[in-house]
Amino acid sequence: MQIFSKHIRLSLVALSLLLVTPVMAQNSGRDMPTFESFDLNNDGTLTESEMKEARKIRAKERQEEGRMQRSVKSHYEFSRIDSNEDGVVSKKEFEDHQTRRRR
Repeated sequence: MQIFSKHIRLSLVALSLLLVTPVMAQNSGRDMPTFESFDLNNDGTLTESEMKEARKIRAKERQEEGRMQRSVKSHYEFSRIDSNEDGVVSKKEFEDHQTRRRR
């Protein structure tokens, strides 16, 4: 009886891991947005308003797909990405920020 009970527990643990793995993979950074998806006017830089609009578009797409949403404070995020504080985000600043987020 103990062997049977042990097998059931191991099976439940394995099943739990299988159910959690897709959720973890969804949040692993592989679906991070590209600079181009935020550069709505294709000028090679991002303004804070451009990033807000791109986030709205991305959030709507994710909602339509039934995916989970995260609340992000846009101004705080923009100021963290704009490392040289010139009021725009370059492609390099954006990619550096994405790299830091993947860690």
